[in-house]
Amino acid sequence: MNRLKEKWDHYGYERIFNYSKISEKINGDYPVVRFESNDAIVIRGDFPKYIYFILNGLAMGTRDYENGNEYDYFRLDESNGSVGLLEVLAQKEEIIATVICVSEVEAVRVPSEIVYEWIMQDLELLRLSARLLADDLYYRSGNDGLFYHLEGVDRLRYFMMAYYEEQKVDDTSVVEVKESREKIANKLGTSLRTVGRSLKTLRDNQELISKNRKIYIGPAEQQRLKQKLSSI
Repeated sequence: MNRLKEKWDHYGYERIFNYSKISEKINGDYPVVRFESNDAIVIRGDFPKYIYFILNGLAMGTRDYENGNEYDYFRLDESNGSVGLLEVLAQKEEIIATVICVSEVEAVRVPSEIVYEWIMQDLELLRLSARLLADDLYYRSGNDGLFYHLEGVDRLRYFMMAYYEEQKVDDTSVVEVKESREKIANKLGTSLRTVGRSLKTLRDNQELISKNRKIYIGPAEQQRLKQKLSSI
């Protein structure tokens, strides 16, 4: 185990592929494009003709599902913004998610084949890309893979359990769930009615705290959520 960790240390842990990684290769040869708030940088299903490296501003990746639900599932800014990169690395001909600007956004637009060539010719960029893809696959295998095989109330259990882990300060924290029912339904890819029924079930089972029309999760509720999911 220690020898493997030594190799990890030697080759690095970087997993962020942003403008800083390719800035020396740009040399002012590629345009800076500007988007207004609510503009789409890319649309799901488009061919990844360009890769956009965000210089400033904030964008949100959204995916539309066949049942009409929309799931907000990642944020992009100058620290992690490389729109279209994963599709190009995975050799996919369609953009997987629509990316919408939350604010004004400036990005450097580079033809995809140019970026792909840079990566294939640069060992450090190639290693970074491998870590990026592996990290994405690992995350989805452990979370989305499980999440999207869950049905009904168990989806909400998983969401609440993950929400608590993300928001808690320590293991004694009581966390208020500030997401609206509509937002939760979108994130779960399910109906508002299903969310309402599932919330009632969790309240009745003491897996959530309901007080003054607000929802809270504490350590005891988190443990009950985990116990229910572990029994699936």
